[in-house]
Amino acid sequence: MKANHDKLKLFILFAVSILVYSNTLNHGYVLDDFSVIKDNFVVQQGVDGVSTIFKTHYRYGYGFQTPTLYRPLTLSVFALQWELAPDTPALAHAMNVLTYGVLVCLIFLFLQLLFQQQRPWLAFVTALLFALHPIHTEVVANIKSFDELLAFSLVLISLYQLVKYVDLKQKKSLLISLLLFLLACISKESTVTFLGIIPIILTLFRNVKWNRALQLSSFYLGPVIVYLLARKSVLGSFGGSNQIVALDNVLVSAPNELTRIASAFKIMGLYLWKMLIPHPLMNDYSLQQIQLTNWSDPLVWISFIIYLGLIYLLFKTWNKNKILAFTIGFYLVSISLYTNLAFTIGTSFGERLLFIPSLSFCLLLAFGILYPFQKQLQFSSFKTATKPLILTAIIGLVYGFKTIDRNAAWKDNFTLYSTDVKNCSASARCQYYYALGLMKHKANEVDSEIEKKEILNESILALNQALTIYPSYAEAYAQRGLAFYRLKNFSAALYDYQQAVKYNPGLSNAWSNMGSLYFEQKQYQQAKQSFEKAIQVNPNHVDALANYASTLGTLGDFNSAITYFKKASALKPTEPSYYQMIGVTYQNMGRNDLATPYLQKAQALSR
Repeated sequence: MKANHDKLKLFILFAVSILVYSNTLNHGYVLDDFSVIKDNFVVQQGVDGVSTIFKTHYRYGYGFQTPTLYRPLTLSVFALQWELAPDTPALAHAMNVLTYGVLVCLIFLFLQLLFQQQRPWLAFVTALLFALHPIHTEVVANIKSFDELLAFSLVLISLYQLVKYVDLKQKKSLLISLLLFLLACISKESTVTFLGIIPIILTLFRNVKWNRALQLSSFYLGPVIVYLLARKSVLGSFGGSNQIVALDNVLVSAPNELTRIASAFKIMGLYLWKMLIPHPLMNDYSLQQIQLTNWSDPLVWISFIIYLGLIYLLFKTWNKNKILAFTIGFYLVSISLYTNLAFTIGTSFGERLLFIPSLSFCLLLAFGILYPFQKQLQFSSFKTATKPLILTAIIGLVYGFKTIDRNAAWKDNFTLYSTDVKNCSASARCQYYYALGLMKHKANEVDSEIEKKEILNESILALNQALTIYPSYAEAYAQRGLAFYRLKNFSAALYDYQQAVKYNPGLSNAWSNMGSLYFEQKQYQQAKQSFEKAIQVNPNHVDALANYASTLGTLGDFNSAITYFKKASALKPTEPSYYQMIGVTYQNMGRNDLATPYLQKAQALSR
C-alpha cells in the first residue's frame, strides 16, 4: 500500500512540475542563453566542441577574453542539444522542464530517506511547495540556468547515495556519491557549499558523531580539489578573473567596509522577503535598483537581528527539533556564497541564487502546515491528511498562478525587458536591456520607416536613462551609437562608439561598429584600424573578421582579405556571403579556377 502511495505522490509531483512550466515550451532564447548557446561558436560545434569546452572557460565561445567561470558539463549538454536539433530552443526548454520535474521527485525521495517513516507527509508537501514556488521561474524558464537544475539534481543523488552508505555500509554507494559530486561541481561551482551541509545531514538524521561526520565530509574534498585544479588549469587561477564592476554588484562601490557590510545585510534580508513574498519578480536588481545603505537604515538592523536569531535557533533546536535545525542550517550554508560578506561575488542579488536555499523555506512552510495535524498523520494515507492537503493546495494554487503568469515574461528578450522595466526602472542594466529589446526586436518587426524611427528614438531615451544612472556604461554608449547609426546620425554614432571604447577598450562590438561606420563613409584606413582593434580584443568576432576582410579587399590586399574571410567562414560555416566574397575576391585576382568552388558553395547554402 505504501509503495502505491509513493508512486502516486511521485506522479503528482512530476505532473505538477511539468504543468506549471508547460507554457515555457514555446519560448525562445533569453538573456545569457545567447552567450552560452545561441551565439556560442563552440557550443554550435555540437559533439565536436565538447573537447574544447573542457579546455576553455564558460564564455570562451562567445568571445569573452576574461575567464571567470568553468562549467564544462553544462555547456556539453547544450552542445549535445545543438547536435540533436541545431538552434531549437524548444528542445532546451523541454529539457529544463523535464529536469525540473525529475528534480522535484528527487527532493521527495531524498527527504523521505532522511525522515524515514517518522514524517510520512513532510517530504511530499515540501516537494510540492518547491515545485510551485514562483522564485524558481528564472531558473526553469531561462535555458542557461540548466546549470542550477543539473547541479542540484546530481547533488541530491550524491547525498542519497551517501546516506545509503551510512545506512548499509556499501562502499559502492560512497564511490558513486563522490563521482556524482564531482559531476555536480563541473556543472556549477556553488556545489561546494554542500561540504557544509553533509555533516548537518549526518549528525541530525543518522546520529553520526561530529568527528565521523566531518571525516565523511572530508572525502568530498577530493572531487572539489579535482574540480579546482581543472578550473585553475583553464582559468589561470582558482578564482578566475576578479574584475567586478559596480554595474554588476553595487557593493564594490561602497566607500568603506561598514557601508558594504550594512548593504550586504539589507540584501540578505531581501532574500528572505522574496521567498516569503515572491512579488514583484524581476530579472535584474543591479545598480541602482539596489542602493547602498548604512547602519542607520532600520531594514539593515531587522535583517541583522533575524540572521542572528537564525543562528541562535540553530543551536537551540539542534537536539530538540531536528527538522527546524536542518531547515536553518541548510539555508545558512547554501546562501553563504551569495551574502557578499566574506568576499564579493559577481552580483549583488539574483532570484536564481535562491533556487537551492529556497528548499529550506519550503520545508519550513510544510512543517508549519502539517504541525497542527501531526497526531493524525501517522500513516501515508491521503484520507488522514485531508485538511493539511487542502491548506497546501490553497497556497499551491496561489504559487502556481504566480509562476505561470511570471513564465510568460520569459518568452523572449523584448517581452522580458518590457515587462520588467516597469518594476526595475532604477536599474541601469534594466533600462539598457529594454532599449536593446526595442532595437533588436520591436524595430525589426515593423515595416514603416516612421515607426522604426519612433522605436529607435524610444530606445535612445532608455539608453539616456541608463547613462544617467551609470555614466561610464560602455555597452550603453555602444548601443546608443548603433541606434544613432540606424537613424543616419553618423556624427552622434561615432561619438558614442568612441565613448564606449574609452570606458571599455575591450568592447569588440563597439570597435567593429565603428569600423563599419568608417567604411560606409569611405574612410578605409580608419575602418581598417577599428576592425583590427576589434579582432585584437576578440579574435573570434566573426562580423569584425568578415568586415575587416572586406576592407582589406577594398584596399587591394586580396590575399589577406581571403585569409580573413576564411577565418570568418570557419567560425560560421553556414553563412553563404563569406564564400561569395572569397569567390569574388579570387575573381578580382583573375583566379576564376579558384573562385568557382566558393561561388558554388555560396549558391548551395543560399537555397
